[in-house]
Amino acid sequence: MAVIGLCVCCSLVDVIGRTQEPPAEPAIAATVNGVPILVSEVEREMQIALGSREIDATAKPYFQAKTLAQLIDRELIVQWLRATSRGASAAEIDLEVSRLEQRLQPRDITLAAYLASRQITEAEMRRLLEWQIGWRKFLARYLTDANLEKHFDEHRREFDGTRIRVAHILFKVEGKDAAAVEQAVKQATELRESIVSGTTTFEEAAKLHSTAPTSAKGGDIGFIERHKPMHEAFSRVAFALNKTEVSLPVVTPFGVHLIRCHEIEPGQRTWQEARDELTTAVTLYLFNWAAEKERPKAEIRYTKALPHFVTGSEVLAE
Repeated sequence: MAVIGLCVCCSLVDVIGRTQEPPAEPAIAATVNGVPILVSEVEREMQIALGSREIDATAKPYFQAKTLAQLIDRELIVQWLRATSRGASAAEIDLEVSRLEQRLQPRDITLAAYLASRQITEAEMRRLLEWQIGWRKFLARYLTDANLEKHFDEHRREFDGTRIRVAHILFKVEGKDAAAVEQAVKQATELRESIVSGTTTFEEAAKLHSTAPTSAKGGDIGFIERHKPMHEAFSRVAFALNKTEVSLPVVTPFGVHLIRCHEIEPGQRTWQEARDELTTAVTLYLFNWAAEKERPKAEIRYTKALPHFVTGSEVLAE
């Protein structure tokens, strides 16, 4: 299942040009230090991320919760940038509004009419601008060649084209039941202890316990690359393993995995050749770093308007 990517560089016209009709009374999905995250904002971000792709009805709650989590993180960052005088100033926001009005003028459209036609308020527009301008300024300061090269050196295996041959044991979890996930993690932990202690081999354990199609082959998946074809949570852990090492339990939308690294095939790419992937990775790192920095002292409250995750996981709360 693909993970929705947060829209951090869309133009304002892109963002407000693809909205759905909001309810008569704006529904609130969550609040961050009292600031509301609207259901309409979550729907808009989902539409931007998914485009014309259809998602299964059973998967929709996960995508809604994922998008809501990203918007909460975004609001945490906006508040931090504002508090540290690193964000967008009122003058910068006013300038962007003025530029939008100038682009609309030749079409004989007022700003009010433009916003009304797209079902977005001026307050929402200004919030979007505060995020876009502030985040752009933050990235301009920290997304440098020196930081890209440093990140490459610290995570070389993820970007130099390295491939690893892995095997896994899957404890499939039906639905998003937190109790079922907890039980699967417990089973995986106990099985890992048996493997690490030498009581059983990984291959034997996979044949007996794995619910994946690869169980008959001792869990062997073959070679994978850092960003395909496995789920990000799986690949991130797999590429941190040393040869023959067995991971701790890893939770993905498919269930709970134990992963073993069988073989490592080193890559030869330089950081310059991996610039695009590095830029994406460092941008995400900075986003997560800034949000996590603020989360412990933030008051985050959820309504029942949309699904959300259990704190610190991607398991849907009941």
